[in-house]
Amino acid sequence: MTIVQTHLHCPYCGKDFDLELEENMREDDLIEECPLCGSPVDIRLVLGEDDKLLRAEAHRVDGDSDD
Repeated sequence: MTIVQTHLHCPYCGKDFDLELEENMREDDLIEECPLCGSPVDIRLVLGEDDKLLRAEAHRVDGDSDD
């Protein structure tokens, strides 16, 4: 199991945080708590053809705009 450190931007508090993810994750959508403000963040994983993690994107869970 290879762990990948991913740098994300919280869409609620606007601060950056790091999250460790498995490189070969099969899921493409996770809900994780922001370690800084505690808000639930929708983490959308972009996987390559070989199912390896290309990048992760942080989005609001409440459906409001990310910007």
